[in-house]
Amino acid sequence: MSKKNDGMLLTAGFMAAVTLLSKALGLVRDSMLTAYFGSGLVSDAFLTASTIPTTFFDVIIGGVISATFIPVFNDIMSKRGKDDAMKFVNKFVTLIVSITLVIVAAGIIFRGALVGLQTNYTGEKAELTATLTAIMFPMIIFTGLAFSFVGLLQSFGEYKIPSLISLVSNAAIILYYLLFGSKFGVYGLSVTMVIAWSLQFLILVPWIMKFGVRYRPDFKFKDADIKQTLLLAGPMLVSTWVQPLYTIVNQRFASNIESAVTYIQQSNRLYIIIVGVFSFVVTNLIFPKLAKAVAEDEMTEAKQLTVGSMRAIVLVIAPLMAIFMTLSYPIASVVYGYGKMGAEGVAAISALLRYYSVGMIGLGLNEILSKAFFSLHDSKTPMRNSIISMVVNVAFAFILYNVMSTNGLALAAAIGSIVNAALNWFCIARKYPDMIKGSDVGNMVKAVLSAAVMFAVMYVIYNFLSGRFEGLIGNIVICALCAAAGVVVYGVLLLVTGEEDIKNILRKRG
Repeated sequence: MSKKNDGMLLTAGFMAAVTLLSKALGLVRDSMLTAYFGSGLVSDAFLTASTIPTTFFDVIIGGVISATFIPVFNDIMSKRGKDDAMKFVNKFVTLIVSITLVIVAAGIIFRGALVGLQTNYTGEKAELTATLTAIMFPMIIFTGLAFSFVGLLQSFGEYKIPSLISLVSNAAIILYYLLFGSKFGVYGLSVTMVIAWSLQFLILVPWIMKFGVRYRPDFKFKDADIKQTLLLAGPMLVSTWVQPLYTIVNQRFASNIESAVTYIQQSNRLYIIIVGVFSFVVTNLIFPKLAKAVAEDEMTEAKQLTVGSMRAIVLVIAPLMAIFMTLSYPIASVVYGYGKMGAEGVAAISALLRYYSVGMIGLGLNEILSKAFFSLHDSKTPMRNSIISMVVNVAFAFILYNVMSTNGLALAAAIGSIVNAALNWFCIARKYPDMIKGSDVGNMVKAVLSAAVMFAVMYVIYNFLSGRFEGLIGNIVICALCAAAGVVVYGVLLLVTGEEDIKNILRKRG
């Protein structure tokens, strides 16, 4: 194995470890919310208020900051050199700060209308949500800065420091709970959210200075590079609206039922955290490399990176999907089943988690395929596909909510993710017929079928064990035994079916 590949694997390993630790702290943070405030008015208000600024931010600009910055920056670096690239950085960051300041001002002024848009809250609940929303809106200024400089560092090949930022913010919030949670309550928690997000940006500052960035405001937004960025951002932005729209639709429906917003938010966060550990590492590692390969006209390398990432995502997420669909109740019990969260809440979260998990592979693949299109400066294709998947999601949400209540919202989101990934797959295969070969599809099918058998084995074992162990320790034992047995079955089946990625790993180790 080459030193280049060794370095890439070491970086991926570090990012995976840090991301896993960060996501674990994220689970602790989320579980402490329900432990301190339960699943009623306060937690519903806080969770809604914390998503309104980020959803508003994502809809307007947030989803495309890194995705537009990285291809344009790498193109300038490759063709015109570092000096011009740094001038672009100054203009881009000034633009982002200007836009986020306007968003914050508008969000604070129209906070009541935004709460009304996403929920059916009234009275005290609506007032508390609006107040907390106003407190937390400034955090998107730091979010915009952090996203910008993460893209810059990744373009310079620095992946380790950007992977640490969520670790720091989650630790800050947990520290608040432990030291001040009982004293300052949900208002102090909202202020801490802003501080935590500012820390994500501040820890990047020494590193961006190390790479020669000396930021000076530059308002020349008519610059050709900024225009290119904005042209790329338009369709790309629409393609990132899927998750924010899911959030708005789900909260709108769930706000009719007491505590349902908390259940949906906590189950979705747990779901995103788990998928994010792996899709975050893969997409953040390959996207700058994809953009650089395209900028240097190395299309063979770009295609190999894309397909290799797709296979890796399916190989890892397929067994995770089986685990979550089988063990959603003991997992929810371990994460949320203490403090003021009752058994009814745990059962509701576990059911939602099971339905969200149906879309795990679709969500992971879509992350890869969207980044592949963005690196090719094609943002229109994922935009069209996202619009179609959003329509599908909303339609199924209306239908399934009346049949399955909030569980139908989770299943509708999963269906939307699958449709989006399928459309992106079809389009990239049509654009580059030689990219995804039959052997690639075959290996992914082997992984999915092996995971299906793994699910069946774990289901039998879970039903046997579930009545024999109780409490926190009992649930941990059940999860450990079922998952261990499932992973063994999955690994054996991959070897028996001759899945190529596993064979290559074993061959290199041998």
